Amino acid sequence: MVLDDLLTELRENILHDRSDLVAGTSDRLWSDVTLVKYIDEAQRRFARRTLCITDGTTPQFTQITTVTGQSQYTLDPVVVAVKSARFDTDPLDLLRAGHSQFDTYRTPDDQFFDPLFLARVPPGKPIAWATDEETASDAKGSVGVVRLRLFPLPTPAFAGKVVRLRVCRLPKTRLTAGELTAYPEIPEDYHIPMLDYAAYLALRIVDHEMGDPARASEFLRSFEAHVTEARAEMLRKLFQPHLWGFGRSGWTWQGN
Repeated sequence: MVLDDLLTELRENILHDRSDLVAGTSDRLWSDVTLVKYIDEAQRRFARRTLCITDGTTPQFTQITTVTGQSQYTLDPVVVAVKSARFDTDPLDLLRAGHSQFDTYRTPDDQFFDPLFLARVPPGKPIAWATDEETASDAKGSVGVVRLRLFPLPTPAFAGKVVRLRVCRLPKTRLTAGELTAYPEIPEDYHIPMLDYAAYLALRIVDHEMGDPARASEFLRSFEAHVTEARAEMLRKLFQPHLWGFGRSGWTWQGN
């Protein structure tokens, strides 16, 4: 549904904000600008909570270029999570790890990988990545932007290399009242369900005419239920089943 259709659905069928005037000043409680702002926030919240927008092709969001001696790379603010990373010249993904694998020490044990091995890896071609090091600020100073860490540090021989990412992200552009023909980026099946959050934002206001906390709470619960259902559906598509078996990762089994 285009934004104009969603605005009409929210105003008339959900909020029942209709004007009965034939002429004169509109008696609508919410302006188009306000309701579109709420729809935009609903789409972004739905995308963040459900991971329903995945991207592996848009260069702005899915590519970084290595720099000599630089370990951390700030991703575009719309990126919520990174699923995989791979040099564009390699057939296999880099290993996903984290701070604890790169920079901590545990007593070596024959049954487990020795983290000290990674500490001895010299600068060169990155072999692993992580996103748990720290977050960065966007252009407005809001902290929460994903930073990707490569390990080990790239040397000049591996500088200028493109690393391709698969990411979960927010919509590329914000919805505005000036572009009512815009089409929300989340899957169309979720266009109507996301309006529950827009309705919650509109009705949560403590105002005799505009506010209705009880209805607002109902819409919020309905939105959360839609999020839970959509997230479960997306996770089934995004991730393979966990595999396990005897004789792996230090465990052994022998039949009689």
